[in-house]
Amino acid sequence: MFDKDAIKKEIIEGSNIILKRYDENDVVESISVMNTKGHVIFLGSLRVYNEMNVKNIEKALENSFEDYGRISIRSSKVTPCCSVPYFHVSFHINVDEII
Repeated sequence: MFDKDAIKKEIIEGSNIILKRYDENDVVESISVMNTKGHVIFLGSLRVYNEMNVKNIEKALENSFEDYGRISIRSSKVTPCCSVPYFHVSFHINVDEII
């Protein structure tokens, strides 16, 4: 077993460090945790405003969190009607209960 709260905190802090490194204005305040049989899944997302940073941030997330388990990262462009467009970058980290 492992400490889910500690991993959650590390993922939030790590995400914010990455955003700051690339001068992005978003802040990750929380991520979701899902318990399944034999696995714990951490789900998070962040906003990237500078399109030039999207691939670098995706790679940094993968490198930072791949030691926890299988990671999947997706991004899509969002164009709101009344605010600045951004890329929604979401990640899904599947951690086996037995490490």
